[in-house]
Amino acid sequence: MIDPRLRKLAERIDDLIGRSPYTPADIARQVGVDKSAVSRWMSGERTPTMKNLIDLADTLQVEITALWDGPEALPATPEQKAMLQRMGEMTPEQQQAFLALAASIMGGQKS
Repeated sequence: MIDPRLRKLAERIDDLIGRSPYTPADIARQVGVDKSAVSRWMSGERTPTMKNLIDLADTLQVEITALWDGPEALPATPEQKAMLQRMGEMTPEQQQAFLALAASIMGGQKS
């Protein structure tokens, strides 16, 4: 069973991509993942990484909180909410440094 918050995230991703001029394949190229990863995000099978969420929001030209909070402002987990808040307080340079550090820790993994 999919966590209701993650289901809402998947629904918002699906809706935003559907309303955008991009296909899932276009999104995949922009974000740097396989088209199947985007399909899994849209279905709720998988959750994008933080970097992928940031890249997805940038590609769709929406604030990242539009992906998590959406119109009904459904909160993410406390840890995710805190991470989003801290990321929002960072300069773009700090965000890039943080993402580089996270990528080095994760070994450059992609969803």
